[in-house]
Amino acid sequence: MALFTDSSVITLDDLLPYEVTLVQIASPHGINVDTKIHLASSAVGDKLMLWLRDSGISDPQFATRRQVGLSTVVVTPSLRRWLSFESLARFFAEAYNVQLNSRFQGKWMEYQQASDKARDAVARDGVGLVYHPLPEPAMPTVTLGAGNLSAQSLFVQTTWVDAGGNESEVSPVNGLLLNDNSGIDVAMAETGAQIPPTATGWNVYLSSSQTGPALQNSTPLAIGGNWSLPLRGVVGGPAPTGGQDPDFHIPISNRIRRG
Repeated sequence: MALFTDSSVITLDDLLPYEVTLVQIASPHGINVDTKIHLASSAVGDKLMLWLRDSGISDPQFATRRQVGLSTVVVTPSLRRWLSFESLARFFAEAYNVQLNSRFQGKWMEYQQASDKARDAVARDGVGLVYHPLPEPAMPTVTLGAGNLSAQSLFVQTTWVDAGGNESEVSPVNGLLLNDNSGIDVAMAETGAQIPPTATGWNVYLSSSQTGPALQNSTPLAIGGNWSLPLRGVVGGPAPTGGQDPDFHIPISNRIRRG
């Protein structure tokens, strides 16, 4: 699972299963979906931080919560629903305010109620936290060279891993258009203090327009090193794990939740 502070935790693609016509509504009404997602994430983040600060010593990271912020919060399925429904509620609130269309008002109310229920589910199930967060990496650095790849589109992503086998969310995609007889060399963009302190290595994932991301290295790569595409070419390895699972959950009391 992604961390709350990872980039693009919620995107348009997460909202489309609920509202397939979102793009068609957004364009003529001048609504920026990314802005609504950002505003919803900020509001949910403020509430999560308030909950965690009010939870006191039931939060094992209470002493450092102000410093670590929400960087240890995991986006569990219930939290992802809350973020999605809150984004949709804000989207349709603006759509209604632009056009005063009763259908948009109904959607606004529907998703606000869904957001409230998802918020209560997070409070009941607990805020998921990890002891040692592995944030998603920045977009990897890719250098083109000579090799045995044919002309194609290729997409490169990376992840951090730690000594316990935990893996971060995948990095943003670095996409390339290759000519015949091409090769690639991949490196992490982070250096020095930018590297997560608990990271012990990293992985490379490659995908094309026909295939999803597949792991290319058999063992984690050394931090500070590069990875070069071997002569065997691209392999069909495992897919990314999707990020870290929570190490523990902090249930939120009704008094805190309703405050």
